Amino acid sequence: MSGLNVLLLCSLASRDSKADTHTSHINAFERHSRHNVFRLSNTGPLPSRLDLERFDVVVIHYSIWVTSESHLPGSAATRIAEFPGLKVQFRQDEFFTVDAMSGAMRRLGIDVLYTCVPPAELDKVYLPQALPDARRITTLTGFVPDEMLARKVAPIAERPLDVSYRASKPPYALGELAVEKWRIVPRFLEATARHGLVTDLAYGEEHRLFGEEWIALLASSKCTLGAESGASVFDFTGEIQRAVERYLAEHPQAGFEEVRDRIFAAEEGRIRVNQISPRCFEAAALRTAMILYEGEYSGILEPWRHYVPLKKDFSNIEEVVAAIRNPPLLQVMVDRAYREIALNPAYSHRHFIAGFDDAIEQEFGARGKARARRPYTRAAYRFDLCASPGYALRAAALFVLRGLLPGTRLRKLLHRMWYGMPIERRARMAPLLKLFGKTDIYIPKSGKS
Repeated sequence: MSGLNVLLLCSLASRDSKADTHTSHINAFERHSRHNVFRLSNTGPLPSRLDLERFDVVVIHYSIWVTSESHLPGSAATRIAEFPGLKVQFRQDEFFTVDAMSGAMRRLGIDVLYTCVPPAELDKVYLPQALPDARRITTLTGFVPDEMLARKVAPIAERPLDVSYRASKPPYALGELAVEKWRIVPRFLEATARHGLVTDLAYGEEHRLFGEEWIALLASSKCTLGAESGASVFDFTGEIQRAVERYLAEHPQAGFEEVRDRIFAAEEGRIRVNQISPRCFEAAALRTAMILYEGEYSGILEPWRHYVPLKKDFSNIEEVVAAIRNPPLLQVMVDRAYREIALNPAYSHRHFIAGFDDAIEQEFGARGKARARRPYTRAAYRFDLCASPGYALRAAALFVLRGLLPGTRLRKLLHRMWYGMPIERRARMAPLLKLFGKTDIYIPKSGKS
C-alpha cells in the first residue's frame, strides 16, 4: 500500500517549538511517518474550503479537547463524523469527564484510540460497550525529545544547582498520585533544610517554565525531583470535581486527606495508571540525575541504576542527600541513563511513529476503507487553507500575537492571567473563551483547576 494521506488535527497554541512535549509529539508525525501527513493546527470551526474526503485518515491529537465547543464545535464534529476514512484519536489527561469523552468519540466514529491507560485497566475506563468498534492501543505519555539528545551539557560536578523542580498543582479530585507531584516540594525542602542544598523548587502554574527556560534549569541542575505520572482517581461524570469545589468553598482550609475521606475515598486507587513521565526522558537526555519517589515507571527505570529512589515517607532522606553530595556516583548514573534510556530506540519518536504507521495501515485495510480519489497535494492543501477566510484571519491574528509576544512569553502571560483568576470567575468567562479559543492561543482544558 502506498503512503496514506493523513490529516493531523492538533493545536500548537502558543507552544514553544524548541522544547515542549506536545510540540515534539506533533512534529514527530511529519518528521518520521512514511505516510503523507498534513498538519492542521486549528481550534474552532474547520477551514471552510478544507475537503476531508481528500484524505484517507484523520488523526485527532490529544491537544484537541473533543468535548470542548471552543476546540471542536458542532460543525467540525459533524464533518469529522461524516468522514468515510479511518479516524484515529489520541488521548491524554484521561481522568476528566470520561463518560462525556467516550460519548464524543463514539459520535465521531473513532476507529483507533491511542490511550495512556495500561491494558489491564482499559475495560475499567473505556467500557467495551461505550466504544464497541474502536481498537485500543496503549502508548507512553511522551518520548525522548530528538532536539535534546545532541545538546551539550556540563558535567554533574560543574552544575550550580543541587536540585531543581517545577510542577503544576493538580486539583484534589485527581487523587493522591496527582497531588503528590506538588506536595513533594514542601516535604523535600523541610526534610533537607539543615543540609544546605542549593535548590530551585516551586509548584503552581505561575512558576511553570517552558522552552529554553525549562531546558536551562534542568541542564544546570545536578538532580531533579520527580514522581510517577498519572492520577489515582477517574472522574467519569465530573461530579467528583464539582463536589470537591463545593466542599472547599465551605471548608477553604481543608487538606487533601480530609477532602478525599469525605468525597472520593472509595475511588482512590481503583484504577491504576501510574506511568513514567516525559520529564524522565528529558532528564535522561540532558544527563540530569533523577530523584524519584519509589514506583514502577512503566517498567523502564530501575532504582539506583537510572535514578535515586526516594521513599514517600522520606525515611531514606539521608541516603538521598549523600547521593546528591556524590557527583562521581551521579555522573555514572546519568551516563548510564543516557545510554540505556535516552539513546534506546524503543523510547524514540521514530519508533513510536513506525508503530503508528503500521497500525493505521493495518486498520485501514482490515476495515475495508477506500482510498481518497483525489488526494491533496501540498500546494492545493495550502491554497485551500489560505482561501478559507476564517482560518486565514485567525492565522494572521496569531502571527501578529506571536510577533508581539514570542511563544514562551505569551504562554506564561496567558497561564498567569488564567490561573490567577478564581475558579468562579473562570466559569463565568466560559462563553467568552469560546471566542478566544478560535484564535488558537488558548491552552486551558475543562475540568482543570
